[in-house]
Amino acid sequence: MAEKNYLPYYAAPVLFLLMLVDTQITRLFDTATQHVYLANAHLFLIALMVGCMSLSKRYMLIAGVVLGLLFDCYYIGAIGIYTVAIPFAVWMMYLLSGVLYRNVFTMFFGTVILVTAYELLTVSIQLLFNLTTVSWNFFIARFLGPTLLLNLLLFVIFVFPFKKLFAAK
Repeated sequence: MAEKNYLPYYAAPVLFLLMLVDTQITRLFDTATQHVYLANAHLFLIALMVGCMSLSKRYMLIAGVVLGLLFDCYYIGAIGIYTVAIPFAVWMMYLLSGVLYRNVFTMFFGTVILVTAYELLTVSIQLLFNLTTVSWNFFIARFLGPTLLLNLLLFVIFVFPFKKLFAAK
């Protein structure tokens, strides 16, 4: 008898909870560095990358749009930034899936690519619509660098639990 796959039923709520955890880790890091360095935690993106191995492209894109819309409504107040960025990241994950998902080593470097592209896209959208002003020196040295370091550490800690959690049964 075939075992039913429950992954599509719990994946979206787990991703939503990871978005909430990301904001708490980001706030904790910001406070710990006394606002000198800014780093966004992206457990959500790491889980998306692992989930893309087991879930359909359609499911992940729809979940990305819905979760991006929720993120924009709750945290940003301007709908469109993360509603575009999260599905873009999912699309990019599927585009690179033939290369990235071979082993944990390539997923590690895929995390660097995806987090960098994700942050560049969100900042570019904010700059395009004059929602923020930021110097590229500040962005790279005090935001993107710490963000990459934090997320690579999170990747090392959580990749195997996420692989178990998002494994198709």
